[in-house]
Amino acid sequence: MLDPVTGISNIHSADTVLGAPGLFVKPFKTERWQDRRDPIVVVGGGLAGIAAAAVLESSGLPVMLIEARQDLGGRAGSFQDAQSSEILDNCQHVLLGCCTNLIDLYRRLGASEHIRWYRRVHYLDPRGRHYSLWAVPGLPAPLHLGPSMGLFNLLSPAQRLSVAHAMRAMMRIGRSGRAALANVSFGEWLARHHQSPDVIQKFYDPVVISALNEDTQRTAAIYAVEVFQEAMLRNRRGYMLGLPDCPLQTLYSKRPCRDIRLGKRVAEIMCRDRTVTTVRLVSGETIAATAVVLATNHHAASKMIAPEWLRTDSRFAGLEKLESVPILGAHLWFDRPLMKIPHAALIEGPLQWLFRKDSSGTAVHGVISAARQWVSTPHDRCAALFEHQLRTLFQQPEARLVRYRIVIEKRATFSPVPGVDRYRPTQEPPAGGIENLFLAGDYTRTGWPATMEGAVRSGYLAAGAVLKVLPQTAGLPTPLADDLPFELSARLISGRD
Repeated sequence: MLDPVTGISNIHSADTVLGAPGLFVKPFKTERWQDRRDPIVVVGGGLAGIAAAAVLESSGLPVMLIEARQDLGGRAGSFQDAQSSEILDNCQHVLLGCCTNLIDLYRRLGASEHIRWYRRVHYLDPRGRHYSLWAVPGLPAPLHLGPSMGLFNLLSPAQRLSVAHAMRAMMRIGRSGRAALANVSFGEWLARHHQSPDVIQKFYDPVVISALNEDTQRTAAIYAVEVFQEAMLRNRRGYMLGLPDCPLQTLYSKRPCRDIRLGKRVAEIMCRDRTVTTVRLVSGETIAATAVVLATNHHAASKMIAPEWLRTDSRFAGLEKLESVPILGAHLWFDRPLMKIPHAALIEGPLQWLFRKDSSGTAVHGVISAARQWVSTPHDRCAALFEHQLRTLFQQPEARLVRYRIVIEKRATFSPVPGVDRYRPTQEPPAGGIENLFLAGDYTRTGWPATMEGAVRSGYLAAGAVLKVLPQTAGLPTPLADDLPFELSARLISGRD
């Protein structure tokens, strides 16, 4: 019998097999895939693929990374602007001090020196009035942000007290308690804890919408609470804001492995007897693989596996139910300096965050997360609205927008709505699944939402699953970096884990 995908005979029974009457066919003897000496093929050069390749290469395994684009980075990458020839990022990407695995990956890549850390988070109201959150040096979490919250005049004293009560509730449920919120919306949780619409707009929206790429009311409480627990309440370093001082593609100039094939598109991952045998490129070239780490987005992943094999692997069953959410990035150049501070969360839109992109403040990058309504808006209309917003915000009515570039990533992340985790697959193969196919991507089960940290964790988890089953690497420790420690004061105040 011929395998429907590969065309290779899949007769492999240990018993005598009869073909035509009287014809003896020698049984096919299956080789254990763990004993192969072909490379581990990582498909996809975004953060998940980079992370997986870096770990596997450092473990002494032969690794090949295949990426369809000409540069690494994926959604967290850069492109050359055709009009100006400048290297621009798809969108501004931010990391926090609690993103320990992303920080670890930058260390592996020698990119840590390109991250600028900020201890003050800036806010601007619609009239350009400035507020900020900052930590008192030497104070542990959650006391470190207490004085700045006390002076955070964007909120009234009663509103600040209301936020403090909600933060205390988040601390008391701990990490284990937030798991019970997987099917609860954050809007429902906020209502239970008496957070007013004004407080949600001014305090929660700038954090939650940007971190989770979803409306505060719609997102699952498990992930919104996680953001506040990990970034603000457990460790004094968690809230610190990190911004690259270079185009994102510069962060990946040190390659994660030696064998990288850029500009090569995978057509099919070919299987036999529930194991991957080869990877076939669109060009027709085939590459034998000991195992494959599939590190594309979930839309592409499903298209690379033949339907008959998708049906045997339960990890693919729920992927169509993951909803994609877009992000808009606006590159804006003005005829005069506008922005003095390095970044700002905006209390009213349309742009939600701003980042200064040059020393003078004439180049500004704006971001809109959960940007569904902007996908079909003409770019010139977007630019006109953004120009008006920044003129008003910085009180520069004569400022003129010289040029702009609008970038919309339509499938930026999956929506972290209540119950979404039931559709997120594991990195390692399930029983009855494709034995040497490992998944990586922020859509997989990482314990984090769809963030850069989640993507890197997925790559580390996928690589760790490979290392665990290969005989030559089975004893190696997990590549996951430790989370920031739970400081004693936070532990005492919460009374939980």
